[in-house]
Amino acid sequence: MKDFPLQSFYSDIYRSYDRVNRIFTFGRDKSWRKKAAGELLKPAPDRVLDLCTGTGDFALELALQSSRNSKTIELTGFDFSKDMLKEAERKQSNLLKNNQQAFVRFVEGDAGHMPFEDKHFDSMGITFGLRNLVYENSNALKHLSEMKRVLRPGGQLVVLESCKPKSPFWRVFNNFYLRFILPYLGGLISGNLKAYQYLASSSKNYYTMEEMGKILEKAGFTMIRRRSLFLGSVMLLVLEKR
Repeated sequence: MKDFPLQSFYSDIYRSYDRVNRIFTFGRDKSWRKKAAGELLKPAPDRVLDLCTGTGDFALELALQSSRNSKTIELTGFDFSKDMLKEAERKQSNLLKNNQQAFVRFVEGDAGHMPFEDKHFDSMGITFGLRNLVYENSNALKHLSEMKRVLRPGGQLVVLESCKPKSPFWRVFNNFYLRFILPYLGGLISGNLKAYQYLASSSKNYYTMEEMGKILEKAGFTMIRRRSLFLGSVMLLVLEKR
């Protein structure tokens, strides 16, 4: 199985990544992250990992929501791209300058070998990053095993990810958009067509909500609840480590 050169892709597109995301999702990705953050914070966790944090949008949303609830939590954003993490740290600095409480520790590393103790985190979130760990990735089982290892038993996993729509009509439109519009628009803005061809392809060919649920349950998680967003193009899953 041939893996995609994801690290070099993200190093090339980190400056335009957020802008393309806003265009790609018609600006809806912010509201989806807010929903996912609300789900993750429901059990009032003390230690939280945002895996594949990228430019830090989800980790910072968690920080802002927890501060509004007067809840202090230990937040870690983890990613393999140094450039994406620099952008996350820049966003955090801007929030702090504006007196918004957003304290996240950003850590660079490999999701297959995370530098955390067993059962360290109470909750874990991963938004639009799980497909990079499991879709056509030769280290998929290692990544899933590491996710389970660093989460405590009974700990919650919240996944926000692309999804194959059930509706045949919407699936045709979604596939057309991902095949003929997103890659070229993203390539034009970022200057890296191959990166967005991969991102569009991995979204279009990704699992259904049921298929993703089975993969995660096989990896040691139990589905608690699930929600379909954007006419079935996005899934929000809440699971618990067995």
